[in-house]
Amino acid sequence: MSHKPFSGVITAIATPFHDKGEIDFKAFDSLLAYQKKAGIHGAVVLGTTGENAALSEQESEALVLAALEHQTENFHIYVGTGTNYTKTTIEKSIKYSQLKSAQGKKTNGVMVVTPYYNKPSQSCLVKHYNEVAQAVKDTPLCIYNVPSRTGINLLPQTLANIVLENENVVAIKEAAGNVNAIVEMRNALDQINKQNVLILSGDDATYAPALLCGASGVISVTSHIIPKVLIQILEAYQKGNFKELQRLHLATYCINNGIFAVPNPIGVKWMLSHLGICGKTLRAPLYPAEGKEQELLSCILDQLKKNQIQVLT
Repeated sequence: MSHKPFSGVITAIATPFHDKGEIDFKAFDSLLAYQKKAGIHGAVVLGTTGENAALSEQESEALVLAALEHQTENFHIYVGTGTNYTKTTIEKSIKYSQLKSAQGKKTNGVMVVTPYYNKPSQSCLVKHYNEVAQAVKDTPLCIYNVPSRTGINLLPQTLANIVLENENVVAIKEAAGNVNAIVEMRNALDQINKQNVLILSGDDATYAPALLCGASGVISVTSHIIPKVLIQILEAYQKGNFKELQRLHLATYCINNGIFAVPNPIGVKWMLSHLGICGKTLRAPLYPAEGKEQELLSCILDQLKKNQIQVLT
């Protein structure tokens, strides 16, 4: 049975590159296949972890088409379409909501980040999301709130105002790293009888606490490395096994927090390369981990082993 759009454990998928910077589609296919085999519920293509800002439109389309070939009723493909210009966001959202693979598969939804750099007011954010959502009424839309990257924080009442006007806004990826924000958003949604609108943790370090505070899943980076354990955390919460939830949270904190000691996706790219999954190449202005960064990331993998946490199995 298919799950709801933007539910469960979703990977913000990385974009592998060859040494000279071209997209490594073979590694991309392998990465998606592994995620699906591990039981991950879906993947977001063209997100921050996928280095979307460094991709051409032609490359972006090719990646989405390649990802759609992996889509099943239990492994959903979503596309990041947000920009800092409402018109462009609408155009991208329409394009990728309608794009079909050779097998006729379409994306299960679009993820739209708050407009970065412009720093719109809360009322401007409502108007922005209203325009985008109404342009793709038949497509599930997930808002992406990540203040550290965009310079703007979408507030709980703003979220409530948006979902009241748009039935297709089905979720928010909340990446402020503040569980109080999760609580306030859950309360704001419940007060307007929008219990069906999902909150997804966008911060791996606070994923487990976020579940206790009203989140129902995660859009994760570390799920590249520990996919099954990220699922086990969700299952422990759903079963009310809070002792196991605590154990897994503590045992995985070393990666869920430590991998972001270097700018994302430098850490996950290095780990994937170290584990033989894909190359470590990034596109400038990001560069592969070196020196002390490599030592730190290697220590994280060693700590996971000591904590008896499965890596890529």
